[in-house]
Amino acid sequence: MNNNSDTLIPGDKKDSGCIFKKYIVPCILLVILTLIVSWIAYQRVQIQIIMGPGWDTYAFLANALEFAGKSIGYAEFDRPPFMSFITSFFFQSGNIHESTIFYVDGGFFVLGVIGLYLFLKLRFDSIQSFTGALLFASSPVVLSWMGVGYTDLASVALSIWALYFLVLSVEKSPWFYYLAFPVAMMAFLTRYTAGLILFPMILYIVISRKYLSHFKKMIGGIIAAFMVLLPFLVYNYQNLGDPIGPFLGFLSASESAGLESIAYDPNPKYYLTNLPSYIATQGDFSSILVYLIFLIVIVGIIIYFYDLIREKLMKSRVKGKVSKILEIQRTGTKIKLVFFTGLLLIFLITFNRVSYMTSELVFLLLSYASFTLLKDITSKKIEIDLLFLAWFMTYFIFHSVFVAKVDRYFVTMAPAFSYFVILGLSEIVNKLQIKIKGTNLTAWVISLFLIFLALSSAVSFLNEMPQKEDYIVRDSKIASAWFANYDLDYHSKLIYSDAWPTVSWYLGADVKPMPVFKDSRAFNHELQKYDVDYYFTLYGNRNLTAYDQIAKFGTVSIFKKNPEKFDNKPQMLYIGKNWQNYLDDVLGFNAYVINGRSNEYGAKIYDLKFRNQDLFLDDYQLEEIKKYDSLSLYNFAWHNQSKAENLILDYAESGGTVVIDLSANLDGIYYGLDNAIFLDTLITRKVMNENPRIEINPQINQTADFSPFKSEDGGVWVGANYESFGENKIENLVTANGKTLIGIQKVGKGKIIWIGYNLIWHSFVYENTYEKQLIQDIIFKW
Repeated sequence: MNNNSDTLIPGDKKDSGCIFKKYIVPCILLVILTLIVSWIAYQRVQIQIIMGPGWDTYAFLANALEFAGKSIGYAEFDRPPFMSFITSFFFQSGNIHESTIFYVDGGFFVLGVIGLYLFLKLRFDSIQSFTGALLFASSPVVLSWMGVGYTDLASVALSIWALYFLVLSVEKSPWFYYLAFPVAMMAFLTRYTAGLILFPMILYIVISRKYLSHFKKMIGGIIAAFMVLLPFLVYNYQNLGDPIGPFLGFLSASESAGLESIAYDPNPKYYLTNLPSYIATQGDFSSILVYLIFLIVIVGIIIYFYDLIREKLMKSRVKGKVSKILEIQRTGTKIKLVFFTGLLLIFLITFNRVSYMTSELVFLLLSYASFTLLKDITSKKIEIDLLFLAWFMTYFIFHSVFVAKVDRYFVTMAPAFSYFVILGLSEIVNKLQIKIKGTNLTAWVISLFLIFLALSSAVSFLNEMPQKEDYIVRDSKIASAWFANYDLDYHSKLIYSDAWPTVSWYLGADVKPMPVFKDSRAFNHELQKYDVDYYFTLYGNRNLTAYDQIAKFGTVSIFKKNPEKFDNKPQMLYIGKNWQNYLDDVLGFNAYVINGRSNEYGAKIYDLKFRNQDLFLDDYQLEEIKKYDSLSLYNFAWHNQSKAENLILDYAESGGTVVIDLSANLDGIYYGLDNAIFLDTLITRKVMNENPRIEINPQINQTADFSPFKSEDGGVWVGANYESFGENKIENLVTANGKTLIGIQKVGKGKIIWIGYNLIWHSFVYENTYEKQLIQDIIFKW
């Protein structure tokens, strides 16, 4: 299946020299590689122990404690669980320390490099495979994030083994499916983006053309993978109330991340532009290594395709046009070529203009079309080449289209990139062969030179890494130690922090996250809303008028509440999703918007399991809602619509104010209200003109100054339109082209304020102070 010169050919004379070359050399190189990368991993972990954990590491550590039965009360159950699960075994033995997860991460790194070496051995000779594995191991982006305790390298290591076992399933024995699919599932549970290896796996299975004969073993492997997944589904259900919630959350986030991300970068060429820095950045020979790698890849790929055409030319011995040599004149070949060209054009034209999933599917079809064309031209086993190409492009597409970009994400592409470096090297040395006793001396010389450059770069990179503790880790540790003695009863107190994972770990307590706000008034408002006892902040005072600073340690300041300075504001109960993120802002922080039953948990961001349950309006009792001055509803749910409607009416009749917008309830099977009746009102989805005619009730004494009604991406603006019937109709206060933007409906002693066309979100996303003031005046004064 390959050009591996280490592979025995049946009938070869098995003398001692042959055995040494085929078996002893690969084993020696494997041992040397293991020793080198183990040393690299150890040195990198020692540096990380000095620096301290990264931000996300504390969350994985807390989750590991949860798995080990040693919970500190704080955990982030929506994170991928497998890394924490493995770490928990060490915690169960009593070795509870931050460095534990560093070593686990380093272990996965070593395992991944070994797997890549074995994987490359299926295609290349031993020294080339050794070189490719070491190029991956010495990459600056790999070294930067190895041993940190993040999940990137662990998931890549498991992905390498999953794809390696997949190839063995096809080429050696279908029993390897029982390893390929479960290990792929482990990779997915380590980092959800690893689920994207499904694309190259599907491609390889299809082009290998053994899926029918291997069908039973494949099904067995898939069942084994599900058995790996099952315990974590149960775990998610127990802790989140939704077995697949974290997976759906990843899919949603991967499609919707935008300007709010601190890593926002819409440039689709980001990873190509920064590619040199992923090869080498430190050392006297780094630039030589970068240029040499680029030269090898470019020249090697040219030779690769030249050989494909040359092979066909030599086999056919046909003189004439290229189209005749490649049999393009055949009808079948023409159809394949049209199919390939069409897919290629679609991919290039739509790339970064459609969702990443669409591009992934197009490229998958394009890869298959490439195979159907190339298999008619060459007798080479190109399946593994296309597998690695699909692997690289799957992650390149995803991370290039995904607007949040950081260098760390290139780790997912690094193994496949190393493969193509060695493919180029293999093609070149096959043309420049200088053999001594059957050994290609050229391959060894160039490979050893690359190994020297890679190791030189790796050592220089490690030496240049900072050998001091991260200041946030240091200050948080000192502040936590002081605070534990300041308030001995702190476990019963409500504590907020900007660095909540760090402080939670060092206090051994559940510290709530301080949300990110644009408006500086929001921080003081948030703390008062939930009657927070203490606040650990990295950002100084933050205009905390109701909190007094009691200590400061470097970048970390500790504030304590002063109840005498608290503001007295009305409380608004919000039931639903999304408004909790910006309704306080739109209302000018004139009311405390309480998200569901979050008051009981002391945080807007509280347990996801309970938060999902709290979306159901008819789970609340009237007396419970009457404790609040008003009720707001947006993107909410119900078990029984009639019961939910009666609850709204009863609350309003008792004197309460209900603020409702059904713009987020237009989709879905259970709670979709498009062309449906709710509270004797017909709800329909409508598009609002970009610049509609705004009319405001004269009694409000306001003038119109609205922002354009167009979506954030420049598309149309869609929202809920209301047409009430019966005696008690909605009275329009603000209209756009005669459609309700804000309306009021008197019910008993209270009222229902109808918000149309997602006006709350419109005022927030466009930061329109006029719209916000208009909403405030109507809700609080009308």
